[in-house]
Amino acid sequence: MRITIYHTNDIHSHLHEYQRIARYMADYRSLLGHPSLYIDIGDHVDLSLPVTEGTMGKRNVALLNDADCDIATIGNNEGMTLSHEALQTLYSDANFTVTCANVFDDKGALPENFVSSIIKNIDGVRLLFVAVTAPFTPFYRALDWVVTDPFEAIKAEIVSHKNEYDVLLVMSHVGIFFDEMLCEKLPEIDVIFGAHTHHYFEKGQIENGVLMAAAGKYGDFLGEVTLDIEDGQVIHKCARLHALATLPEVETDFDSEGRALLNEPVIAKPMTLDSATHCITKVSYLLAESIYEFTEADCTIINAGLVVKGYRHKQLTEYDIHQMLPHPINTVRVKLSGRKLKEIILLASQNEYIHQHAQGLGFRGDIFGGYILYEAGYIASSQRCFVKGREIIDEETYTLGTVDMYTFGRYFPLLKDEAVSYLMPEFLRDIFKEKLLRL
Repeated sequence: MRITIYHTNDIHSHLHEYQRIARYMADYRSLLGHPSLYIDIGDHVDLSLPVTEGTMGKRNVALLNDADCDIATIGNNEGMTLSHEALQTLYSDANFTVTCANVFDDKGALPENFVSSIIKNIDGVRLLFVAVTAPFTPFYRALDWVVTDPFEAIKAEIVSHKNEYDVLLVMSHVGIFFDEMLCEKLPEIDVIFGAHTHHYFEKGQIENGVLMAAAGKYGDFLGEVTLDIEDGQVIHKCARLHALATLPEVETDFDSEGRALLNEPVIAKPMTLDSATHCITKVSYLLAESIYEFTEADCTIINAGLVVKGYRHKQLTEYDIHQMLPHPINTVRVKLSGRKLKEIILLASQNEYIHQHAQGLGFRGDIFGGYILYEAGYIASSQRCFVKGREIIDEETYTLGTVDMYTFGRYFPLLKDEAVSYLMPEFLRDIFKEKLLRL
């Protein structure tokens, strides 16, 4: 018996590319001559696309329905950029099974419309699918979710379904290093469908007898795994990728759809908000001030590149503000000593990344830009640092209001180990919009 499993991951709302994938499956899946499934390994939703923002991900779910998806799991974008309530209703109209074994509410219940795992019986062969997502614990806790250890969650599902399945398949939105560890510790797994780290394998990769398959990011590839099964055992398994360039062209207009959904004017009067990455502008100053006020901090640091687009003499709509600040980035409140705050201010003063292209960590812009300090400053000649006009005292505790991307270790490494409060689910654009309404 032969089974083909198509798989996608980390689409991140690149919906035009996804529709090319869907068209290919619609054209060729029925021609296989043997059973097939289609699964998605998470981060299909990304609120940086207006049509996704305007529907809180439900447009993505509708497209998965149209593509005859059989099983999907969540990535950090579904789990951490949607509010608790939005995730609870995201899959209300899904025609496919949603599974994840390591996300629960405070009472230990799975999100609405989720199952912890699923067994698909295809012509008498029982396929157990177990899915897990990356354990970004502080973010999930801020949204009233509990995320557990993905490895322990997989083991628990395997034990609970002992003797109930023939083929073991893991949908992992945890990353390649986790998947490699799984291969070593759980060699009974037949296939790991990987995601999160945007890696891909042109022909799969076998580690310790386990086939790892992954399809990159943004719809660059459609993955295809073929299993040959006899007497309930996989006797042959292989993987391949279909590159986007080889898939059918389609016509879509998701941008117009998003504009229509977010066409509500935010403010009555036209505004001029020019953006720049190399200097402070009115809009970047207002953004810094809005974060300062929202986080109730002593001072704020942001980078100018967060403002992706500016406007001149424009009555701003929800769409405009979304385009200005398209990131799924939240603010944070960090408690730290004066000594460490001075280190951060002095590091920011070097503007090491002012002209660099940046990607990842939720950033949806291009150039990182220079740092903007609000209620903080320094005198370069004497290396003295100030908050609210007073020189910083090493032993005192200060509150820094900033963005979550600075806490992941790249830009300000020392923040990674500080006491951080993640303020969710409000994005920068939500905070900035409220600021504009108060002007």
